[in-house]
Amino acid sequence: MGPRPTSTQPDNVPSPPGEFRPYRRFVSWFILTFVTLSSTYLLISVAVTIYRRRNAVPSGASVGAVATAADLESCHEELKDVTQGLARHLENFQLIAHYDASEAQRWAEDRAFWLGQWKAADQRCHFAAARPGRYSKEWEQLSVIHAELHETEASYNKELLRFGRDQAPRLARIIERLERVGAKLGTSGAAETGDSPQSNASIDAGDTTP
Repeated sequence: MGPRPTSTQPDNVPSPPGEFRPYRRFVSWFILTFVTLSSTYLLISVAVTIYRRRNAVPSGASVGAVATAADLESCHEELKDVTQGLARHLENFQLIAHYDASEAQRWAEDRAFWLGQWKAADQRCHFAAARPGRYSKEWEQLSVIHAELHETEASYNKELLRFGRDQAPRLARIIERLERVGAKLGTSGAAETGDSPQSNASIDAGDTTP
C-alpha cells in the first residue's frame, strides 16, 4: 500500500473565542434598542407637533367675569399675537397663483393652525362676555376685533377658493402659452446666430483674391 494522502487543510483550526459571543449579542441588542427608541421618539414628536398645530391650547388661566387690568392687558397681547399670525398667514396668498396642490395643502394646514389660536384666545379671554366696570369699553373693542379677525380670514379663504377654482387654471394656461412663445423665440434666435458665421464665411471666401 502506498503512503496515506495528507490533507491540505490543517487539523487544528482556531475557533473564535467564546467570550466575544455575549459581547456581540449585547451590541446587537443595544443597537436595536437605540433604533427602536429613536424611531418611537420621532413618531411621538411628529404626533405632538400635529396635535399642537390643530389644537391650540390657551396660554393662561381663564379670565372670569370680574377681570383685572392685568387680565385686560394679557388678553390684548394675546389678541395682538393672533392678529399678527393672521397677517403672516394671509401673506401666502400669492402662493396659490402657481396652482400647486402642495402649496394649497400647506395653506390649509396654516389656516387650521391659525383658527386654533383664534379659538384658544376666546376660550381664555371670553371676549363676548359682558364685563361692566372701568374697562368695559376696552373689552367691547377687543370683542369686536376678535370677531372681525374671523370675518377677515373667512373672506380671504372664500376668495382663495374662488381664485383656485376659476382663475388659477386660467393663469396656469397663460403662463404655459407665454413659455411656449419664449421657447420659440429662443429657437429662432439660436438659428439666426448660427446662420451668421456661415454668411460671413461665404462673403470672406468671395472677397479672397489669389
